[in-house]
Amino acid sequence: MPYDRLQRRLGESGSPTVTTLPDGSIDHFCTVEDAAGSLETRDAFGREILGDRSSFSFAVETTEPGGQAVNTAKQLHALGGSVTCYGHLDAPVFESLPFDTVSMGDPAIVYVFGFGDRDVMFVETSEVAEWTLAELRRVGDLSEAFGGDAICCSNWGSVGGLESAFHQLSDADAPRAPFVFDPGDIVGHPPEEIGALLDAVTALQETFDVVYSANRGEVRTTAAPLSGPFDGDLARLAAIREETGITAAVMHARDEAAVVTGDERLRVSNYRVERPARHTGGGDRFSGGLGHALACGWEWDVALACGNACAVYYVESGSTGDATDIAAFLEERSPLES
Repeated sequence: MPYDRLQRRLGESGSPTVTTLPDGSIDHFCTVEDAAGSLETRDAFGREILGDRSSFSFAVETTEPGGQAVNTAKQLHALGGSVTCYGHLDAPVFESLPFDTVSMGDPAIVYVFGFGDRDVMFVETSEVAEWTLAELRRVGDLSEAFGGDAICCSNWGSVGGLESAFHQLSDADAPRAPFVFDPGDIVGHPPEEIGALLDAVTALQETFDVVYSANRGEVRTTAAPLSGPFDGDLARLAAIREETGITAAVMHARDEAAVVTGDERLRVSNYRVERPARHTGGGDRFSGGLGHALACGWEWDVALACGNACAVYYVESGSTGDATDIAAFLEERSPLES
């Protein structure tokens, strides 16, 4: 069982060197109210918007350092990794982060409106959208940023410049290491933009062992321009991997994680969360768990189990679990069949 082996591995994983990049945000977690009090669901909010009301009140409950690169780094650090986050971190809120950071500019401002079924995010436009590889060169050495045991990169959906950076990195002098890439929210992007993304990922594989990691909706969007029809998630992942020649294509979802490599097609069931404390940020913890496992050289089924466990622990508790937390979480749960 991958979760049994994960428990053992968590106590002996060491401290791999991992880089995350390139975004960053100041996340305000909020509640929304009308005259009758808090609106608990998106449906209730939607009905109020479509009704006679034109104004609402909201309260900021907490403000936290965020962004996909930052959240992924939080998980990697919690698991014992030696992490450096290259992001847009020019704000006092990032000074509390317990790992090394290198800032390339101002962060985005995000308002996360929490509802019982799902969060809704509103993002202020920021300079993150103008990011290029030149910004990374301005603040650091590429050999340091890409010279570790793994790289975790994210948020193509919001960060311009990643395609150009991937093409430039195709001939970079860097150790061949796992490059976990989560494109972020790409649902709704037109096929020509997805095609350009896949071309850039193909180029990146020239230098790194690229692992394309996305949720179920994002996997469907990625596979849509490719030859179908597809009979399921594994078929879509296989088409993405075949189109790009990357090392692996991964899907993370509430019920399972899956991967297609050149040799394997695997699914690992996930634990169910009855009462989520957070709806936003679980995918970033999956990236952190997956990146840590790959940096440590773990088998694919254990790597997927690690991503699942980190994501579920965060969604259920609202906090990022360290190796001891995750091991205890697995000990308390009934075994899953995969």
